[in-house]
Amino acid sequence: MKILCLYCNPCALELFEWLASNGHETVLRTEFLDAEWCQKEQFDLTVSYTYRYLIPQKILNALKNNVVNLHNSVLPWNRGADPNIWSYLDGTPRGVTLHYMDAQLDKGDIIAQKLLYDGPGQTLQSSYNNLDRAAKELFQDAFRYYDYWQSMRKAALGKGSYHAVKDGETFRPFIDSYHMSAESLVEKYRESLNASSSGGGG
Repeated sequence: MKILCLYCNPCALELFEWLASNGHETVLRTEFLDAEWCQKEQFDLTVSYTYRYLIPQKILNALKNNVVNLHNSVLPWNRGADPNIWSYLDGTPRGVTLHYMDAQLDKGDIIAQKLLYDGPGQTLQSSYNNLDRAAKELFQDAFRYYDYWQSMRKAALGKGSYHAVKDGETFRPFIDSYHMSAESLVEKYRESLNASSSGGGG
């Protein structure tokens, strides 16, 4: 199988190396895609993990609309940016999702999901690492049933939540290190919200 592998964070390379080690031809890309190039290459499957770009419909069509993404949240919760952190700040379910991509961000049909309970004492870094590991395990488990993905796909239920990159401005000032505890960030974030709502924020 010829697989286009899209990523930004080097943590994704472990997954793509696993695909290559299982006999698949992998082509890695970090940049924005060209539709003509995608059409010419004739990929069987495209896998996105940590890729920074929204893929427009023209390119999805060129990739035979067989494009899947790993997202580190339980969709439809925490679509968009910083799903690891928002799951703590909003108190929403933690986990990972493998889903088909469409022209809307993190709204394509779901193939498989896995809930994750980290337990207390996690740092921002360790909690991200837990999601990263779970996402790769989810893909590897699901890939055994690749021939059935089309019949497994289903729409996400409920409205869920969405956060843009700019929404991170509300919590980033409180992060002095990604080795800080998730509980500490939640505490500082909620103190800020309380101060703002009581008139102490401005």
